[in-house]
Amino acid sequence: MSDISERIECRELLDKFMPAEEAVKLVLNHNRIGVSGFTKTGEPKVFLPALARHFAENAPDSRVSLFTGASLSEEVEGPIAPYLEERAPYMSSSASRKRIHAGEMDFADIHLSAFARNLAYGFYGDIDFAVVEASRIRPDGSVVLSGSTGISAEALTHAKKVILEVNTTIPDYTGFHDIALPRIYPDINWPIPIVNIADRVGLPHVKFDKSKVVAVIKSDMPDYPVAFKPASPSEIKIAQNVIDFLLYCHKRFNWGDKLPPIQSGVGNIANAIVGELYDSPFKKIRFWTEVFQDGMMRYVEDDEKFEGASATAVSFSQSARDNFHRLFSKCREKLVLRPMWLSNNGELITRMFVVAMNTPIEVDIFGHVNSTHVDGSKVINGLGGSGDFFRHAYLSIVHTPSVRKLKDGRTVSCVMPYVRHIDHTEHDIHCVVTERGFAVNLQIRSARRRAEDIIEKCAHPHFQPILREYLKSAGGGNEPRMADMDTMQGWWKEYDALCRSFPT
Repeated sequence: MSDISERIECRELLDKFMPAEEAVKLVLNHNRIGVSGFTKTGEPKVFLPALARHFAENAPDSRVSLFTGASLSEEVEGPIAPYLEERAPYMSSSASRKRIHAGEMDFADIHLSAFARNLAYGFYGDIDFAVVEASRIRPDGSVVLSGSTGISAEALTHAKKVILEVNTTIPDYTGFHDIALPRIYPDINWPIPIVNIADRVGLPHVKFDKSKVVAVIKSDMPDYPVAFKPASPSEIKIAQNVIDFLLYCHKRFNWGDKLPPIQSGVGNIANAIVGELYDSPFKKIRFWTEVFQDGMMRYVEDDEKFEGASATAVSFSQSARDNFHRLFSKCREKLVLRPMWLSNNGELITRMFVVAMNTPIEVDIFGHVNSTHVDGSKVINGLGGSGDFFRHAYLSIVHTPSVRKLKDGRTVSCVMPYVRHIDHTEHDIHCVVTERGFAVNLQIRSARRRAEDIIEKCAHPHFQPILREYLKSAGGGNEPRMADMDTMQGWWKEYDALCRSFPT
């Protein structure tokens, strides 16, 4: 699109322009690097692969720490994964996952809002480098970020040295961002004066000490697209059940003519819900969320249906990104991109009466939720911002298929007697939704009664009898649990047989 000199308006920083192959030589063994990027958008797509090549050719024993907003694309993180000794707070790279499970990389799964603040507080030590994608460098050296905000502002402000990757292929995002930084103790952390989706409290760019910039490099690589599949019949039914629950709440709690702001997680089910929400009776829909994604693009041109959105990133398939670029000016009017400590801020989530919706790996009959670990030990990505929203939401909805098919051919229940890793307790979950229906936790009821409800309304019929038997045989107490190992081993054998006999 633009020549690099058109995007770098600060002469002092233009003089620091160099090839990526030279810039990577500045990074030393055991350096700690904070980078831009959130769900494959705004990541340093040139620098990190170049750094991996440099290590492979010149310093194969080097190791660095990598801190991000959320996940990076496999094309960016995969090459550098062999050289990572620390990773936080969220990832979706198969290369990193393999090393984490082998005990070769320290991975910390941290609430996103907490991670951003902790980074600024210095909890994780010094940040040697910030490597941030920019869509423009302004005359005073301040930076206009690209399609994600994440921890970019904190990294630029607190890192010892800065490398800017100026992307000339993406549009100029001037006007999209609302940049404010968390206060650091003993400063007083005043209440954040945001009461509406479109309110702004900061600057549209990041101001930092430009003398810290040691290199400016060029990128002409577009963001890697996110892969979305057409919604399955099960996912559409889940989405319809979510809308039914919202209509139930609308009537019960007298919401009037306006739905509370929506937080929607990423993925196929989330996009299906956003699609069904568009076809619902609700008007002037607002999103207070982490990611503005495919399903939300449908809203942009419909002023009657859509009021606005606040997020920390955009994340699209290729077709949705093309549409985003076509409607770029309209999107700038309707969408605010904030640092993730603000997008995921508990104070704001509560104040705005946000309805939080996210997809887990599994739930249990009492309402506890596992969002992160298969079989209780193998991390998939991390809990991301789901806990930020579930803990503070006006309403919290966890939606999942009742069953999922594994690569080994078994079909397992996503409703279990207990989850094997707890990310969100039943205290924070108001509704469990599957394609079977929804179970509401908005009354004063015992855990046993909640369990009966979840089994009846959410579990697949193939697994309902064994779940009922578990609840009956587990004994007394508030949340009955089989404590006898022999009995539990027998239960697991019976459950495994059911998984293998699931009808196709």
